[in-house]
Amino acid sequence: MMELKTLIIGLLIGMGFGATLSLSGASSHKMIVNALRLKDLRLIKIILTALAIGTIGVSLLDAAGMANLKIKPTYLLGVILGGVIFGVGFALAGYCPGTCVVATAERKKDALFVLLGGLLGAMTFGLLYPSIKPVLIDPSNFGEIRLPQLLGISPVPIAIALSVLFLALTWFLPDKIEEPREQTTPQTKTKAVKL
Repeated sequence: MMELKTLIIGLLIGMGFGATLSLSGASSHKMIVNALRLKDLRLIKIILTALAIGTIGVSLLDAAGMANLKIKPTYLLGVILGGVIFGVGFALAGYCPGTCVVATAERKKDALFVLLGGLLGAMTFGLLYPSIKPVLIDPSNFGEIRLPQLLGISPVPIAIALSVLFLALTWFLPDKIEEPREQTTPQTKTKAVKL
């Protein structure tokens, strides 16, 4: 019974998150591409706000014993290669995993192909993992590295500091960055010729 309740709560949170992405316009291909080109920063501000809330929320839940925060091992080579593949795919497709699911639900055909490609990529990685692990993961595996452990302090103050930083960035960043206009100088102006 408890597992069903947990699944229902997860489903409702996921639906709320998807609705928020849809209503904010974060599933718009144009908005995502303009964010990647640093022309329209509204999506970046949405992500920073979500990071701020998530960072402090998860840290407080973990400190209260209501969450089990598990950090994956730091394996640099695999993370760098995975980041490059993800970044190239994100830039080419104009969708990330969350936004392509929402855009697919909005019946955007291009997002459906991105979603199917992501699922195919995840399945391929899962099938190839036994042969990839000795090459990409084991040689550069540094284990679980956490900033609070390195600094010797509680995770909550770091989470609060990061959340404040993320929210400050959302406050100070403009919504859009206008491209500079070409300035005309007297030398570049052309005179109209009367015919």
